[in-house]
Amino acid sequence: MFLRGLSSCPGCPARSVAGRSRVSVCVVPAGNARRASSACRYQNQRTQALEIRQDYADELQPEMDTDDGTVVVQDDLAELLTLLPEDIREPLVNHPQRASLVEVVLDLGRQPEARFEGIPAGEYLRQQEVTATDLETAVAAVGDFGADNRAGVPGTLHRISAIRNRRGTVIGLTCRVGRAVSGHIAMLKDLVESGHSVLLLGRPGVGKTTVIREICRTLADEYRKRVVIVDTSNEIGGDGDVPHPAIGGARRMQVADALQQHAVMIEAVENHMPQVVVVDEIGSEAEALACRTIAERGVQLIGTAHGCLLENLIKNPTLADLVGGVAAVTLGDEEARTRGTQKTILERKAPPTFPIVVEIRARNFYVAHWVEDSVDQLLLGRIPVVQVRERDTSQALGLRISELPYDQVPDPERAANLARNSWDDDYEAALRDVHGSAGSPSDSKAWAEKIRARGKDAALSAPQGPSVSRSFFIASRSAAAGTNVPPPSPSVGASGKKAAKKNRR
Repeated sequence: MFLRGLSSCPGCPARSVAGRSRVSVCVVPAGNARRASSACRYQNQRTQALEIRQDYADELQPEMDTDDGTVVVQDDLAELLTLLPEDIREPLVNHPQRASLVEVVLDLGRQPEARFEGIPAGEYLRQQEVTATDLETAVAAVGDFGADNRAGVPGTLHRISAIRNRRGTVIGLTCRVGRAVSGHIAMLKDLVESGHSVLLLGRPGVGKTTVIREICRTLADEYRKRVVIVDTSNEIGGDGDVPHPAIGGARRMQVADALQQHAVMIEAVENHMPQVVVVDEIGSEAEALACRTIAERGVQLIGTAHGCLLENLIKNPTLADLVGGVAAVTLGDEEARTRGTQKTILERKAPPTFPIVVEIRARNFYVAHWVEDSVDQLLLGRIPVVQVRERDTSQALGLRISELPYDQVPDPERAANLARNSWDDDYEAALRDVHGSAGSPSDSKAWAEKIRARGKDAALSAPQGPSVSRSFFIASRSAAAGTNVPPPSPSVGASGKKAAKKNRR
């Protein structure tokens, strides 16, 4: 029985008192219950997570470090579990595969489903179907969704996405687990430290954002560069005003409207003088144009885009400018005979915004392109030579690099050599042990300090002189000039070739 003018707070967890009925632990003014409850949920969310962490201390350990120091994982799973109803939470906490949990799907009228890494089909968490009350409780715990129907858990990397009906009511939730993973930078370190802009391609869920997050930390902490992240959906730096420690000392600019991401990118360069700008999910023509503007100002760009292969970008009219764009050129009769082609051909019309494109085909299998060479060869109908990067613990740097024709690159899912590619084994072992190893520090900042210390130790123990894993296209252009060399001059197009031919005459 509450006093007149007061009501129970719907956001505060109900508890049983002295064996009586469950009541709320706090009261709020009746007229402002909705507004006050949101603040109460925000303040009590971490308290609930700590309670869950204490209740399941043996099952939910926040991090671990493998023996070889290759993989470090932190997932803050307890914070995500606070959003789920208790009867859905219990099967997850006690699940033998909880360390490889990818996402939890709650759809109205269907059974709640959990999806795990390496398991093609999901697993139902209870027999009862998801009700509107379950969704309302989860939405109330999450808070407000953005215009892109995404939200997050403050202080973590988790992402919650909503599905709405025509009336705007939430009828489905996808609760995706965000993990801070260290070890990916070894696959790309020589490319990133070269100073060239790098674009990462890959299918959704392959780990592009995870890789780019560690690149931010490495550039900011180990190379002491001014790094600014344009974080549209808070996937890189996590939700909340304070970014996640996984990005190190990099600064983060949040984007209020996803349609204005290109404007925030230009603002970052004009106002904050960065040496490196990091952008996730480049997807519009305005963003591609903003990337070119930033690159022409001498700022290194690190970005990601959806697409499995470089050919996807060439054929995409929206994003083709990232690799130089494609234009139809009409040749003269003599030039066409000299080339042995038709009079109308396709050529790259400008220098690429990103000189290096990396296809992430698997966590342990990357394909790197020098864009000028690969695009020109593909447009001529020829097969370019690419660089295949595979995890190999038998090598000095834990990386195996080979050069192959593009059409001979093996499929990592079909031709995986488990004896050599140990990254999946390391990663899965880390995920398995993430919740079971005792004695690991539980603070995100302590985790970041450990990663930072590992980076300093690696820098001190690194051999002097040029790295033995340097890219063939960087090494061929830098020669004896060292690592930090300016990018090569772009190849000329059809008009430049005509002028050169006229001068020769």
